[in-house]
Amino acid sequence: MDFLRPDIQERLMKEHFEFRKLMEEHKSADTRLGDLQKKPSLSARETLEEVELKKIKLRAKERIYHIVQEVSRRAEQ
Repeated sequence: MDFLRPDIQERLMKEHFEFRKLMEEHKSADTRLGDLQKKPSLSARETLEEVELKKIKLRAKERIYHIVQEVSRRAEQ
């Protein structure tokens, strides 16, 4: 996630439960998606799983982005 500076990520991983949970969810979905993408072909069930995993990653990334923006705004005040 190119918008996420390492110092902010480290701090939020320690201090923000939702952020930590979302990062873990994103990583887990990304790992499983990588496993599926290594397969030469997918079953119908795996194709549906792939779509769902992409949605999970996107929702997590969007929420992570909003948390980072919120924290950044507070830091500027």
